[in-house]
Amino acid sequence: MIPVAPRPLAAPPAPDLGNLDLAQVLEHTPAATFVVDTDFVLRFVNRAYIELHDLAGRQCLGRPLAECVEAGNYARFHAAALAVMATGAASQEEIQLSIGGRERCFLTTRVPLLTGGVVRAVCGMLTDITDHRRTERELRASHRRYAAMVEDQTELVVRLDPQHRRVFVNQNLARLFGEPPEVLLGGFFGDRLPEAEASAMRRRLLALTLRSPVCDFRHEYALPSGETRRLSWTVRAIFDEAGRIGEYQAMGRDVSAVWQMERELSRSEAKYRDIFEHSAEGIFQFQANGAMAACNPALARILGYASPDEVMREQGDLFQRIEARPEDRLEFLRLLAKNGRVYDHEMQVVRRDGRTAWLSVNARAVLDGEDRLDRVEGAARDITDRKRAEGERMLLVSAVDQSAEGLVIVSRDFRLEYANPAFDQIVGGGQGTTARGELESRLTPFLSDSVRKMLGLGLRWSGRVRLTRPEGEEVVAEAFISPVRDGSGIVVNYILLVRDMTYELGLERRLRQAEKLEAIGVLAGGVAHDFNNILTPILLNTEMILSDMPPDNPLRQPLGDVVRASERARDLVRQLLTFSRQGERTVGELTLGPLVKETVKLLRGSIPAGVELSLRVPDAPLCVTADPTQMHQVLTNLCLNAAQAMPGGGVLEVGLAAVSAPPRPKSGTIAAGAPLARLAPGQYARLWVSDVGHGMPAGIVERIFEPFFTTKKPGQGTGMGLAAVHGIVKSYGGAVLVSSAPGQGSLFEVYLPLLSQSVC
Repeated sequence: MIPVAPRPLAAPPAPDLGNLDLAQVLEHTPAATFVVDTDFVLRFVNRAYIELHDLAGRQCLGRPLAECVEAGNYARFHAAALAVMATGAASQEEIQLSIGGRERCFLTTRVPLLTGGVVRAVCGMLTDITDHRRTERELRASHRRYAAMVEDQTELVVRLDPQHRRVFVNQNLARLFGEPPEVLLGGFFGDRLPEAEASAMRRRLLALTLRSPVCDFRHEYALPSGETRRLSWTVRAIFDEAGRIGEYQAMGRDVSAVWQMERELSRSEAKYRDIFEHSAEGIFQFQANGAMAACNPALARILGYASPDEVMREQGDLFQRIEARPEDRLEFLRLLAKNGRVYDHEMQVVRRDGRTAWLSVNARAVLDGEDRLDRVEGAARDITDRKRAEGERMLLVSAVDQSAEGLVIVSRDFRLEYANPAFDQIVGGGQGTTARGELESRLTPFLSDSVRKMLGLGLRWSGRVRLTRPEGEEVVAEAFISPVRDGSGIVVNYILLVRDMTYELGLERRLRQAEKLEAIGVLAGGVAHDFNNILTPILLNTEMILSDMPPDNPLRQPLGDVVRASERARDLVRQLLTFSRQGERTVGELTLGPLVKETVKLLRGSIPAGVELSLRVPDAPLCVTADPTQMHQVLTNLCLNAAQAMPGGGVLEVGLAAVSAPPRPKSGTIAAGAPLARLAPGQYARLWVSDVGHGMPAGIVERIFEPFFTTKKPGQGTGMGLAAVHGIVKSYGGAVLVSSAPGQGSLFEVYLPLLSQSVC
């Protein structure tokens, strides 16, 4: 409808509708009814028409129809109405109209309204038959589907009248009987069976009631070809409203193949029952609640039972009863719920006798018609021996992989087959991630031509090999190579054991150094005592002569030189005694922080102006057992040496801190004092002095603690400063560590056992 504003029209008088009762009828008829005059002006519309076109009341009356309906609908009615006016005869047809944007089906009737034999108006009626036509279409489609289902399906379909005569057969039944459907119609159901079977079938059909309207039966049927088929029928009685049988509907199937399969199945069951009973694997079937439904003798034997009956007699969830680790059973159930199947799931169980066993389980979940778990069935294999062997093998593999010694297996032609991470660490400094080709190239030092010749003769070889790692570090490795023979004595591989001897050799070197220092200390102590005995009368007598000699005596000058030389010799003797730990000292509880600050303060005047002193001392007191004078001497010697190593200036750092454990040997570090391996566990005070001077090569660092060893020019040093440091620190159960390299400065670290704060 196209709504427009109403306007007055000079229209001819409306035709007489006959009487008022007809207008009432038209008003309430369900068909949309309207009347137009010969000018196609609306003169009457009923309620159904207003609702159909969604008109606002009856304001369309007196207006042209073209203004009240859609253009396409008006054009179609206009043409048909003109034909009615011309002929004076009513017309009717089915049309499709677009109402409110929706296509609908109507039965339209156009009736001429005559006055004195002249058409004065046309009455139009629209009856909505959309739902009717849709129902008809669906009924026809349903009929076609039903016919197709009956005719095209593989099952046999027969309809019978109450007297058991065939009134319908499908093509499949006609093909089976080898006759057209027309020949079969009218015949009795079962007329081709022996009389006894036919009578029994009729009695069963007559016994069907409203409460029991269905029956099933089977029979054999001989085809015209002589072949015998076995048919299975399901017959349903259809009752009318009075409760009488109106017809029978029978659905049949040729079950000859199924019948044959059942016979084969019976034989197969016997065969598989034999397999079930005598299988080496445990076969089981348990219900959804975990109760065992069936198991074979093998499963009973695996679980430690005498027979399957003993397993079946025990109530409750079997898996929960035998579980050794709950997580195994929970993982099994999770996989079963997720995938419906479980393959090679390994789980540990407890046998009836209390021993543990390992099982490999394959299982599947069987669901019922409502997709709920009905049962679980599967097989279990005892893998206890295999798991034990795997455990031993993995233990061996872990031991080899985690071994501190390198292990390499090479083939007969000396190609790398396996190398553990320790070998990579020893020869390359890696962590087991070096590429195979690079590892194979690092075998060359171990497999020289002479070694290969010895191994080719079936002999063993052992020796030490000096290697250079990729970063330039030198390593000494001890190697042992032996042939590996098979059961017949033929060499199939060679095994190479490699041990890093660098640390041990360093320990040996440090031990020899310590022994040498110890021997020098003993010697120095003896020499110092004897030398002191010699110096005492010289210094005493010279001083006595000087005290009695007049000031202008020319001998005072040479005697003064004797006194000064004797005093220097006395200081040297004192340093020797300190190195040999035979000098006098006052040992007690000493707080290092104030001593370090005081010593550094005193040293500032003795250190060249270009050297910057940096002090790092904590506020917390650090107490050790030591002689203050000797600790002052230690720090003074270290600081003066550091300052002299920086003639061009630099930073000299002095620090003090507490550490939680004694020091351990480090690469590129020389240790003096007490051997590091013998240091007592516990907290230590770490006193360090570092410089950025010229540094020292390794050959010099190894000798700096030897008495009288010095790199200074003659007259600039005695070589006893660091020897005294070594002796003092060692006497207190501590150690000195030195790290230095040419051009990288030096770091001296003194470690002394730390006393508890409650003592300080």
